[in-house]
Amino acid sequence: MSVIMLPGGVLRVPAATTLPNGTKVDGTREIRPDDPEYPHWLPYAQREAELWQGDEAEQDQRILARWRRRESA
Repeated sequence: MSVIMLPGGVLRVPAATTLPNGTKVDGTREIRPDDPEYPHWLPYAQREAELWQGDEAEQDQRILARWRRRESA
């Protein structure tokens, strides 16, 4: 999982939670610029817009284009 910088500079970082029954759940938490942990996570952050560029975004567009063709048929 990666660290994502949201608009406004808030970071979404990976976080694991353990439920009372011992089940571990992976998720995320948000860290604001005034949080003491912010400088630790900042070097790992990627802007949200950057994540939509590249191979994954191209693959998403191909899938959407294929679906659109089926809907119009």
